[in-house]
Amino acid sequence: MPWWVLNVFCDLIELEKFSEAKIFTIFSDREYLETKNWKIEVVTALPKWINNIFLKFSNKKWFLAKILDYRNLMFFYKPLMKILSKKITNYKSPKVVISSFAIAKNLEFCKKDYNWDFRPITYLYLHSPMQYIRSHNEEYIQKLKWFKLKIFKYITPKLRVWDQKYVNYDKVYTNSKYTSNLAKQIYDIDSNVDYPKIDETFLNSNINLEPNSYYIYVWRLVRFVKEVDKIIKLFNEINEPLLIMWSWPDEKYLKSIAKWNIIFIWRIKDPKEKAKIIKNAKWMINITKESFGIVTVESLLLWVPVFAYNDWASPELVDNNSWILVPNKKHDTLLEYFQKFSKRDRDRSFIKKDILEKIKKA
Repeated sequence: MPWWVLNVFCDLIELEKFSEAKIFTIFSDREYLETKNWKIEVVTALPKWINNIFLKFSNKKWFLAKILDYRNLMFFYKPLMKILSKKITNYKSPKVVISSFAIAKNLEFCKKDYNWDFRPITYLYLHSPMQYIRSHNEEYIQKLKWFKLKIFKYITPKLRVWDQKYVNYDKVYTNSKYTSNLAKQIYDIDSNVDYPKIDETFLNSNINLEPNSYYIYVWRLVRFVKEVDKIIKLFNEINEPLLIMWSWPDEKYLKSIAKWNIIFIWRIKDPKEKAKIIKNAKWMINITKESFGIVTVESLLLWVPVFAYNDWASPELVDNNSWILVPNKKHDTLLEYFQKFSKRDRDRSFIKKDILEKIKKA
C-alpha cells in the first residue's frame, strides 16, 4: 500500500491498541508490520510463494517483470478480494478496521445486500475511491499501450459496477473534505473528515526564513497522475535548480529527459533529514490531484510555499498566504503562473499559522 496509507494504518493500530490483531492485504513486501508498540503479522490473499514471486520482480527492468508487476493484480481484484474476505472471516475478529486507497474497502461483508453469518463491526478510513477507474481513467488510457490498454478499457467499467456495491460500514472516516464529498457522491456514504496525522518533526522543526535557491518535488517518480515529466519540462525551460526526492518506477525515463539543473536524490525516510531539505527550499512543487496532500502540509508547516493544482483537496490547504494554485497543467499555464509567483512578495510567517488552523478544523 502507499506509504501514507501505511502510516495512517499504523496510527489506527496504535489508537485502537490492536495487540493481537492481524493485517490482511492482497500483496505485501513484509511478513510483519512494526508500529511504535506492536509487531503484527501480515496475511496476504496471494499464497506466500506467489507473493514472493511478485516481490522478486518488483522494480526490476526485465521483460518478465512487466508481467509479474504487482500493479497488474488489478485484473484479478474481484477474486483476490473474495479470498481475502474469506481469510478475515475465518479469523473471526469482532472488529475490522479498513485503510483503503483503492479496493481494501471491498470486503464481502461490506456489500450492500450482505447475508453471511459473520458480520464484524467495520470501520472504514477512505483515502480515495479507486482513482484509475474514475477520476484518473482518461490519463491512464492516454498513457497505457498495447495489451494493457485493451484489458484496462475492458475491465474498468466492470470494476466501477463492482466497487459501488460495497457501502456497508459502521463508521466511515475520510482524509479530506474533498474525499468526503466523493464518498457521498459515488457511494452515498456519510463520513467524518479526519486529516491524517503529521509527523511531529514537521510541527516542531526550526524555520528558515532565508531559503536556498532550489525548488523541490517530493513524491513517487511517475508520469501517471503525479506528472513529474511536466514538472521536469517546466524546469528544463526556466533553468532553475530543482531537487527531486524519491524513486521508482519511471525514474530511468525521467532522468533521461532532465537537464543539468535537476538533481535526483533518493527517498529520505528520516523525518528530520527530510524536513531539513524541504525547509531550505524556495517552494514545493506539487501539481498532483491530491485526495489530501501530506507533502503539501509538511511543506506549509515548514513555512515553505507550495505551487499546487487548483482542484481536488489542494484548495483546502493552499490559499493566497501559502501562495498559488494553477488552474490547469498545460505547459504554458505552468510557466505563466511560475513567473507570476516568482515576482510576488512572500511573508512566510503567515504560512504555518494558516495551515495549523486548517488541519485543526477537521
